[in-house]
Amino acid sequence: MNNIKHLKIVVIILAVTNLFTGIGLVNQSNNIANIDLRSYSNPYPLVDIARNFIEQKDVIVNLQPLRDSLKGIYEEYGEDNISLYIEFLNSGANISYNQDARYYPASLIKMPVAIATAKKIQDGEWDWDSKLVIFEEDVDTKFGNVGLKPIGTRITIEELLKELLTKSDNTAYKMLLRNLGSGPVNDFLTETGLNDFFDQDLNITAKEYTRLFRSLYTSNYLTRRYSQKILELLSQSERNYLGQGIPEDVTYAHKFGENAVEYIFADSGIVYIPSRPYIVTVLYKGKELEEKEHVDSFFRKTGETIFKYFNEYNNQ
Repeated sequence: MNNIKHLKIVVIILAVTNLFTGIGLVNQSNNIANIDLRSYSNPYPLVDIARNFIEQKDVIVNLQPLRDSLKGIYEEYGEDNISLYIEFLNSGANISYNQDARYYPASLIKMPVAIATAKKIQDGEWDWDSKLVIFEEDVDTKFGNVGLKPIGTRITIEELLKELLTKSDNTAYKMLLRNLGSGPVNDFLTETGLNDFFDQDLNITAKEYTRLFRSLYTSNYLTRRYSQKILELLSQSERNYLGQGIPEDVTYAHKFGENAVEYIFADSGIVYIPSRPYIVTVLYKGKELEEKEHVDSFFRKTGETIFKYFNEYNNQ
């Protein structure tokens, strides 16, 4: 009888142990962000604590072969027309090409407004359900459909932010900027050290723009909750430009832009290869008579080349 009783106790203990083990495995797979690092026993206290969760093969530092591969693309599509910056997030290794060349950002200009909007909600000054009204001065139907709604329509901030980030809606952008004012946008740029983000003509560099996405990835301005929200919306954006060269099952949180007057085509975002995320920003200055197929070909080849390198490097 005692043996049966003991057996039951052992079975219960094993069941509970397996339950907690299962829970532990699920939590472990979620993210390092879910671990209480204050109580974590770090065997290498003088080394970045994140290295405890990243395998050595996923810490890529040699980008020379990728640099060589991209050079052929630059030569094919015009070396003076391209500005590029890539940063591998696990190691900080990076590649730049014409990094200081400034181009008009087209719709990439909308990202600081989106981040300033999220900060306003984070600080409790606005709510996701707060509604803004379409004024006549807001209407711009070149991108997006919000401007097709009647003047006076009330739209939630969450809906406006979604339209801005996923469809690059011009009217949503103007509505948010008008209600924000320039102050919150300037606060974001100043507090994150992006003082030289724009020049006097509102032109940007690929390297500085990449820092904006790094700010979201590291949550050094917005909290993780609000950085996650912005990045989730960006991952729902149209799969164009560099995204043409990235497999559909790989998350790509990005902002694209194009300006028909300046012939600027741009794309910037984070590619979430499992255990190997990287940020890439590409600005391309097209020619007046250049066909869209030519531009798409450039971005597709560039996106494919970068993705293939990081996905396959030392991946035995």
